[in-house]
Amino acid sequence: MRLKFLLKIILIMLFISCAGSDSSESTSINSPVIINNNASSTTSSSTTSSSTTTVPAEFDRGAMLTFWADKIIIPSLESFNESLFQLLEATNSFIDNPDQEKLSQLREKWLISYKSWQFVEMFDIGKAEEIYFKNRLNLYPVNRDRVDSNIDSGSYDLDKAENFTSQGFAAIDYLLFGIGENDDSIVSKYLVSDSSHSKYLKDVVSKAVELTNIVKVDWEEGYRNTFVELTDNTATSSINKLTNDFIFYYEKGFRANKIGIPAGVFSGSPLPDRVEAYYGRVYSRALAIEAANAVDNFFNGRSYSDNEDVGLSLKSYLDFVEGDGVSSKLSDEIDAQIAASIESIGSLKQNFVDQVNENNIEMLKTYDVIQAGVVMLKVDMLQKLNISVDYVDADGD
Repeated sequence: MRLKFLLKIILIMLFISCAGSDSSESTSINSPVIINNNASSTTSSSTTSSSTTTVPAEFDRGAMLTFWADKIIIPSLESFNESLFQLLEATNSFIDNPDQEKLSQLREKWLISYKSWQFVEMFDIGKAEEIYFKNRLNLYPVNRDRVDSNIDSGSYDLDKAENFTSQGFAAIDYLLFGIGENDDSIVSKYLVSDSSHSKYLKDVVSKAVELTNIVKVDWEEGYRNTFVELTDNTATSSINKLTNDFIFYYEKGFRANKIGIPAGVFSGSPLPDRVEAYYGRVYSRALAIEAANAVDNFFNGRSYSDNEDVGLSLKSYLDFVEGDGVSSKLSDEIDAQIAASIESIGSLKQNFVDQVNENNIEMLKTYDVIQAGVVMLKVDMLQKLNISVDYVDADGD
């Protein structure tokens, strides 16, 4: 009897001991691992008696916005602004004493400024969006009838939307190359005393200077700080908005306007009169290449003033998100597609009017090369960066 009692006590003690051990192991297995969500941009480790937690680095969105503003956007605006002042000086010189030499000098300044514009147009944000900057400086084709009507009447308001297609670079293109059959007949339009052509040319160039200064000053004196501070991943944050603007420009301003529309992609037949710089005739390829270079530089985060100065960019953001474990990086694929686009544009005739009329197949091939980049940017990149598209493409493609 006593022996049975002792055996019961021993069994009870063994049971309690096992239960305590199981409880301890259960607590160890189910305890949550705490991750520091306030990690800085560097990787750190914290060691405790029970576990070691590695805190992942965070992409410095603020640093990228700062680089975009200070090294790309503002310098490109300042350079473009300076080129327009030189264009205005050449305009005044030509108007004061019209001749073929001054006309050639004026055309040269127009082309320099037009090339500089290709690095500005994609930044349709802030004051630029508010004042319809890109629509007032590079909406083409020019409304030739309205330009002629404005010149004949001498009464017009360039701030009205109805005149957006009768100003900017397309209007200057017409006024410098398209109002006569040759240079002599063009110069003669400006030789007339109190020439209405001279007044309109100066008004259009002066309006471009005015609008550009508005955008530049706004960036320099206020918007820059607002832009850099909006680092969240929301529809109204700076990265999300500018990334959408960049892709929209690639898709519409670059792909469709410069190549697709003249080639007849959306109309079923070629439209050579829709070429950028239509009246100048020999500049459409040069402008398209400049636009492609601007796309390439922004994606890769190259400083406007010094391409060797490379900062945080959409490319580095993508690389961060994908990590080091991927065998094929999306950023490299996008880079290769942009390079292929530049090469394809370079193979075209310098005058896209001739290209469309003589061998439109090559124009369509170039469009296809650029279009492949749209899918990579608009679908693949935005998915990886968790950014939603904020516009609807109206081309129907």
